[in-house]
Amino acid sequence: MRQSIKLLGMATKDLVEFVDAAVESNPFLKKSKGDVPLGDTPLRDGFDRTANIRQVDNPRLSLISQIRMLGLKPRMTEVAEYLIYEMDDNGYIPDDPEELSEALSADEEEIEEALEIIQGMDPPGIGARDVQECLQLQLERSGKKKSLEYDIVTGFIGELARNDVDKISEELDADKEKVRHAIDNIKKLNPRPASTILSKEAPRVIPDLIAEVKDKKINLMLNRDWLPQLGFYNPYADEPEITKDGEAKKFIKENMCAAKVLIDNLKRREETIYKVTDYILTFQLQGDVSLGDTPLSLTLKEVAAALNLHPSTISRAISNKYVQIDNEVKPLTAFLSKGVQKKDGEIISKANIKKKIETIIKNEDKAKPINDESIRKQLEAEGIRIVRRTIAKYRNSLRILPAYLRKKL
Repeated sequence: MRQSIKLLGMATKDLVEFVDAAVESNPFLKKSKGDVPLGDTPLRDGFDRTANIRQVDNPRLSLISQIRMLGLKPRMTEVAEYLIYEMDDNGYIPDDPEELSEALSADEEEIEEALEIIQGMDPPGIGARDVQECLQLQLERSGKKKSLEYDIVTGFIGELARNDVDKISEELDADKEKVRHAIDNIKKLNPRPASTILSKEAPRVIPDLIAEVKDKKINLMLNRDWLPQLGFYNPYADEPEITKDGEAKKFIKENMCAAKVLIDNLKRREETIYKVTDYILTFQLQGDVSLGDTPLSLTLKEVAAALNLHPSTISRAISNKYVQIDNEVKPLTAFLSKGVQKKDGEIISKANIKKKIETIIKNEDKAKPINDESIRKQLEAEGIRIVRRTIAKYRNSLRILPAYLRKKL
């Protein structure tokens, strides 16, 4: 059972290494198919499986490697990896612990602990909830928690954005020249910490599944070309006398059992990943035949309930897993989106709410831009109930300035 759980959460690359090690140590395991070296995948049915292996600008891969080097307990590793996949491309994890806790069926204490672990990794500022916390984390890392820079970031983030030296100087009773110098130092910090990873060459990503969409139907297949297929092999079948030795008999019995268990667990892993992916993609196909970047609202818990599986099983099945759709590789997590329930009971995804906010701001009077509270009221009129703080969070994630900074005379 422990091995089955471990295998389900493994990325393809890690699984290949695990299987190779098992074959080397267990004489009853044999690869029934040869490995296909990266980049040498043959064509099948006119489908080019080499087209899907591409460089993916994904900061999560580097961070996950850091997580796995920490030697955390499996549950904490699982929570941390889930949060990393919730991270946006700037390096922020903007969701509230309460929302994340519900999605992952985890205690808020576990979420907070995992966040703290991520925020302690490189680059500094990674895993922050917003730009203010991002700058604070970078200042703390450089030993400037008790500095003018930290005080400005903590208490005057709005004034900092406006470069309001006079207001900051007055409120902190600080020399204006020192405030200017502190602001210059703050501007040297990186508000997009993930960019330092994105600028590096990203590791190759191997899709676990390949999907073709035709006539609003999905043809889904496992990408077996990259995984060695294991078979059971008995090298002592023609040597019955070997079982007369007690130690040899024990060795044979233990390794035969281990080989069969591993083969069964690998099969179970494939079945679970296929089943979960098929459900998620079929569900999302209702909303967008191209399976684009705006998924319908679908949570871990909803997938788990539909498939009669535990949410942690769904989390492991999609963690570090990729699917190729029309020669584009996407993480399975991209097809899950937390949602908000409208007055009529309909669930609207966060992605769609963000689009609505973006549209409202795009159509506003630029001389009199509307504030977050006005946006909240407009959404409420459409039956979408969310608090002003959430509006601000979504607006920030869209990199849209607050109303007082959008005003154009």
